[in-house]
Amino acid sequence: MATGLIDRGYRSFDRLRSRFMVACGSDEFFDTYNDLVYSRKKWAVRMATEGLYPFEQRAISRYFLTPPGTVLIGAAGSGREALALARQGYGVVAFEPIRPLATSLAKTCGALPIESLIGRYQDLPIVRSVSNRSATIDLRSRPSFSAAILSSRSISHLRSDQHCIATLRHFGELTHGPILVSWFPYSGGPTRRFHVNVGLFRSFTGAEIRALAEGAGLEVLYFDDEDDWYAVLRNSTIRPAGVAPV
Repeated sequence: MATGLIDRGYRSFDRLRSRFMVACGSDEFFDTYNDLVYSRKKWAVRMATEGLYPFEQRAISRYFLTPPGTVLIGAAGSGREALALARQGYGVVAFEPIRPLATSLAKTCGALPIESLIGRYQDLPIVRSVSNRSATIDLRSRPSFSAAILSSRSISHLRSDQHCIATLRHFGELTHGPILVSWFPYSGGPTRRFHVNVGLFRSFTGAEIRALAEGAGLEVLYFDDEDDWYAVLRNSTIRPAGVAPV
């Protein structure tokens, strides 16, 4: 029981470190730190083999059109969602801000229909080629995507509501089908936090996510802010056949 003092001491230190980093860290620092955390080789390899999470499987089976179709995936990491969807018969265009991860996906996808690109949400709709650093691609020049995914909780790494709304709006403009987004839920305390294994992240209430979606001109097809904290959104100018928004 006495060793519980160590646990309580670490939790206090972790909270103090988080407050200090949030107050003092620059955007450039957090970009660098987050890239470092998510580019760790063992972590990246493990994530790529996990496949779709149960809530992703439910959302995709209910709201995504059956293959063939091309899915846009942002913050694709080492390809967890991209590889799983490509094996189901979807074409995938996946972009990721960390070059080693995007390059790794390009090498490991083999004959699967995956195009791996480099890009940050803040730079949309412009992304870059993996093979040619100077070559840029405007995703608006591509045919409209049949569906899209903001990779697991990646929207929580955007540091302002303006960035979140702009990102969601870009996805809505590029996609004529459902958009799957998930987030870190608010559980009390500061909404902006830092953790050594996650970097800087924001937590959201369900009402905040709904407000961001509305600001981006997206309607809600499905919303879960109690168990898995995800939503299926869609450009509000497009009405999905046979599915009513909730």
